[in-house]
Parts: sequence; structure tokens; C-alpha cells
Amino acid sequence: MKKKILILIAGVLVFSFLGVVLLSQKAPGMLKSALEGALNKKVVIRSIQYNFPGFFELTGFEIQENEPFAGETAFYADQIVLEVSGWSLFQRKLIVDKIAVENATIVFRKYRDKLIHSLSDAIQKSHAGSGAVSGAAGPGRSAAAPLPLEIRDFSIQNGHFRFEDYDVQPGGFVTVVDSIRGSIRNISVPFRASRTTYEVAARLLQGRGERPAEMSFSGWTEFASKDTDAHWALSGLSLPYFRPYYSQVTLATIDNGYAQARANLRIDHKELMLNMDLEILNLFFQSYEYGNQLFGLRAEEILSFLRDRSGRLKFQITARWNIADKSIKAKDVIRKSIEHSLKNTVLGNVSNILENTLQKIGEGGLENSKDDVQETIKKFKDLLKY
Repeated sequence: MKKKILILIAGVLVFSFLGVVLLSQKAPGMLKSALEGALNKKVVIRSIQYNFPGFFELTGFEIQENEPFAGETAFYADQIVLEVSGWSLFQRKLIVDKIAVENATIVFRKYRDKLIHSLSDAIQKSHAGSGAVSGAAGPGRSAAAPLPLEIRDFSIQNGHFRFEDYDVQPGGFVTVVDSIRGSIRNISVPFRASRTTYEVAARLLQGRGERPAEMSFSGWTEFASKDTDAHWALSGLSLPYFRPYYSQVTLATIDNGYAQARANLRIDHKELMLNMDLEILNLFFQSYEYGNQLFGLRAEEILSFLRDRSGRLKFQITARWNIADKSIKAKDVIRKSIEHSLKNTVLGNVSNILENTLQKIGEGGLENSKDDVQETIKKFKDLLKY
């Protein structure tokens, strides 16, 4: 009896060993196939090292784009360590417990008002449904719904992010972020009614001769509903470099200036609410809007009233709109919010305006300053009409 038990145990061990060997041989190919099925994009992996039961070390990992950027890189990393959950490779779902990435390059592209990135095709197809046909499907793959993907913990160190915007500039305006460090938790495609949390810090490059801006953001988003509560901070942003973006809200041209800001962004039932404290240093313009105006106010006057004694401009911007209403353009909402903020800030700085006016009277006498006084009174009347 004991001999039979020993033979049975030995048989189980042999079959288990053979199973592990077989799994070790098949797991790399299964992982690559599962990734392509989940992302609906071509995946290239130079080498895969598999350690039972679910640890993978990928070398030379790349996700390539479909049309209209076919073959271009969406994501690349020299090395990635993945911990795949249990037997998920044998299921119709890819569950990744942990991903640790170093020196990765992430590319987002904005083209014809759409964001194109590593997960974009998977998101598009999950929205379209299992029977939809997508022109963005990768070569050799059917139009069936993508393999569900869950990533429970994604961490990145010394990452690089490249944003190519083909909507604001022909050929694409490129924004580069490096030294990215952070973590994202609970990612799922298709989206579920659960919160994806994130905490990221990085440096924003701004061309030659300019120090990088420092940036950070944290919070959560429920991508199924788009509900969000996020906080971000930015310092040392060179305004002239980002003319393709600020030109969306003003025709003025900035010659010099640096911004720093803290903001809270909330989305609740498609209602977006933005609160931002903005500070601008060393601001000089090359040209203003038509009639020497800025956001409907006389440029030189509004700037002189807003600047503090150190030459800084400080004001708060609040914006609110329904993101489900496609007739509302973000740039229009932002411009109106800036106009409103500037006027409210001027009204809040009445004491500074009166001090400037009295100083002019003291320097030139009442008769010589009569026009200045009348202009100040007129400006108050115009502002109070707002």
C-alpha cells in the first residue's frame, strides 16, 4: 500500500514538473498573445524570461500604433517586470497584479480631436461592442471585442512622456516630460465603476536654454463615468514656448513670462469644475489683442493694476461646464473664465488702483492728472457693468 502511495506521489510530482516545464515554454507566447488581444495593437518583445508561477521579465518591450501612425511607437521600455495573476493566461481576461517599469517612453498623440495611445484602441473597441468593426484593428486580428485587461499596480521610475498634438500645429507640436516617477492603481479596460488612483511627479521640458518646469498631480478618476477629483501643481512654466496653446484663448503674443499654478479639477455627473490659483512672473508682451486690449480690457491698464509691487500677477480662475455638451468648446469657457477672473481681481484691488491714481495726482497735480482720474472712473463704470 505504501509503495502504491509513493508511486502515486512520484507520478504527481513528475506530471507537475512536466506541467511547469510546458507552462514555462508556452507562457511567453501566451503573454504576448494576451497583450495583443487586450491592447488591439502589435506588441514586440525582444526576450521574455518566465519564472513560475506568474513572474515575467520582458526585455525590449514595444507597443506599436495602428493607423494613422502605423508602426510608430506608443510605448517602449528596455525592461519590464510583470506579476501576472494565477491562471489568468488561461482565461478570457488578462490580470496583472504588478508592473514595474524603468526608463520607459510613453507616447500620446492628438489627431483630429482624438487621443491615440497604448490603450486607445482597446477603449474604442470596448465601447463599440463585441460585434463592432474597427478600422483601427491591427493586422491579422479580427474585429472581436478585446481581451479584458486589469492592471492592479503600475509603477514607473525615470519615465519619459511625449505628447504630439497635430490639432494645434501642422506636423505636431511636441511636449516632452521626463524624470517621471509615480504609481497608478486599479486600471481596467473595459472601464468599470471603480476608481483609478494616481500620484505622479515629473519635469516638463521647454526647449533649449530654459530650465524644465516642475509638475505633479494626484487624485482619482472613475473612467466609466469620468467622475474625477484631481489636484495638480506646476512651477516655472515658460509661457512663450507654449504659444500654440495660449493662442487658443488670446491673440496676444507673449515675449517673456513664467507661470506657476495650483489647481483642483472635479468632474461629477459630467459637470466639470476647475479652481486654479495662478501666478505669473516677469510677464512682457510682444503684442496685444486688437485695440491694445487683453480679454476685453485695456492691456497696459489692467496689467498695471494687477501687478503687485514685485511685478507678479496673481489671480484665481474658476471654470465650470458640462463636458457632455459637445457644442461647448473648452477654449471658449477658459477665455470667459479668465475675463471674469481679471475683472473680479481688479475690483478686489480697488485700494491699489486708488493708490496709483492718487500717486499720479501727487506727481502731476490735479489738473495735469484730470484725464487719468476720468479714465479710472470710466474703467470702474465699465467693470461694474460686467
